[in-house]
Amino acid sequence: MKQFIKFIAYLQVIGIILVVLGHSFHEYPDGEMGKTMLLYRMLYSFRMPLFMFVSGFLMVFTTRLRASSERPGVADFLKLKLRRLLLPFAVLTLVTFIPRAAMSGFADDSIELSLNSLCRSFFYADSLVIPFFWFLQASFILLVLNYTIITLGEKARVGNAALYLLIVLLFIILPFLPLEYGLFFSVNEVVRLGLYFVLGAAYSRFAVTIDRFIPWTSPMFLAAVAAIWAALFFLTEGTPWIRFCSVAGIAMCVSVAKLMERHGVTILDHLIGANYMIFLLSWYCNVATQQVLHHLIQLPWWCYTLLSLVSGIYIPWLGYRYLQSHPDSRWVRVTALLLGQSFKKRR
Repeated sequence: MKQFIKFIAYLQVIGIILVVLGHSFHEYPDGEMGKTMLLYRMLYSFRMPLFMFVSGFLMVFTTRLRASSERPGVADFLKLKLRRLLLPFAVLTLVTFIPRAAMSGFADDSIELSLNSLCRSFFYADSLVIPFFWFLQASFILLVLNYTIITLGEKARVGNAALYLLIVLLFIILPFLPLEYGLFFSVNEVVRLGLYFVLGAAYSRFAVTIDRFIPWTSPMFLAAVAAIWAALFFLTEGTPWIRFCSVAGIAMCVSVAKLMERHGVTILDHLIGANYMIFLLSWYCNVATQQVLHHLIQLPWWCYTLLSLVSGIYIPWLGYRYLQSHPDSRWVRVTALLLGQSFKKRR
């Protein structure tokens, strides 16, 4: 298998654009930050499932299928994910806590400036300083949990097909068990989105076989799966069956990404690699161009949306490019480490 899979890179870029767009409807005049909009609801049906799908795919690809890498043990994998996910989470939470508390007059909800509030912001999804950082918590749990299960299964000589089938079944069943999944470290999101993560892991492991039966790069297939996604959205929204809609939405995005790769469409190439930096820093741009700017200048709601979308993508992208172009700077390397970024130092 190739060391770099471009369609996955395109999926990452498509995913982060959809995430930033979803966070850019704050000023839509419905009182719900645009969450009642049809466009928002349709994107919501698959944008975070897509992110989880890609995370699961890359977990297996980087640790099991890439020939140049050694398989890390569970302890080493845990350390890697602590540095990649929870270190940026902790750093940005600490850096943002006091300014966020001071901005209570601009923000939708206030944060108490206290030690107890700060402590809760590290662990509870409803108290996060940066609200959508629940994804970092949920991703961390899913990565470590599934990596541990796969590693133990392999050591026990469980067949790959049976092992991945068991994991998929586990995450299908979890939401239907009579258990309370609370907000502590976003466990509720782990249960809600875990299925898409393990489907991505399973696809990564069995892609060669699966791709024999699915014509990803056929325009007819793309049109069909898009129609299925749209139909399922209207039929299943607000029900547990929305999962089928989400899977169809993921398949639609995979088809688009593979078509882009096949036909050499490079319009998104400049954003490849910057998706994590965009995720970490776009919130600041979203807040500045919507909640803060709205208190200073009166504009049509869609102006705030456009400003939020463009700045939320390209200001963090500029930061990413700066870090990548100055790998010999000690300050840059420390900043990159704290933000979970990685690159090779020039020789």
